[in-house]
Amino acid sequence: MPRFLAPFIQTGLLILSLSWSGVFIGQEAPVISEANQRIQRTTRIALLLPGGGQIANKKYWKAPIVWGTFGYCISAIQYNQVRLELYRNTIIAYSKGEDLPDPSLAGSVSNWRQMETFYQKNRDLSFLALIGVHLFSVLDAHVDANLLAFDVSENLSLHLAPTSTTSTTLLSTVGLKIQWSIGQSKSKIHSNQRGLAATMVQPF
Repeated sequence: MPRFLAPFIQTGLLILSLSWSGVFIGQEAPVISEANQRIQRTTRIALLLPGGGQIANKKYWKAPIVWGTFGYCISAIQYNQVRLELYRNTIIAYSKGEDLPDPSLAGSVSNWRQMETFYQKNRDLSFLALIGVHLFSVLDAHVDANLLAFDVSENLSLHLAPTSTTSTTLLSTVGLKIQWSIGQSKSKIHSNQRGLAATMVQPF
């Protein structure tokens, strides 16, 4: 097994262990709402499958972006790993007096060591970029899953209606009633209708 694949395997095992631990913790926790269950399920899918959280949220156009970025980072890791091994083997072969892996590779030992350090740094940065892209995709899926449970539109409505009241002298007066409401969580609209309302009665 190539050595540069070891960090990928370790990261995958860590993600799997965190996901399974979250499942067991969720079994011991109190019953949660359906929206929260969907959010947790989407986050786990995003952890295990890059782009899966975006598909679960029906943001299909985001999945190819995640896959393309993943592919670019993986190709950069492979390219820098191959160049790193080339210069490292060149240094080893030169020190042993053996034939160079690539005879057309010109330069001195100091130059080869500089190039070895350069490609090693780029490989490590590419690997960190891959982890960052994965964490960002998980965060994006988690945020989208939360936003799907809320009404993010500017649902601000104003209603004007005539009203009547009775004064202390038992005389009926006519006024104006003003009522407005602000949008709220979709999961709470059917269970509990809430809003802001104000009533102003002004006799004419």
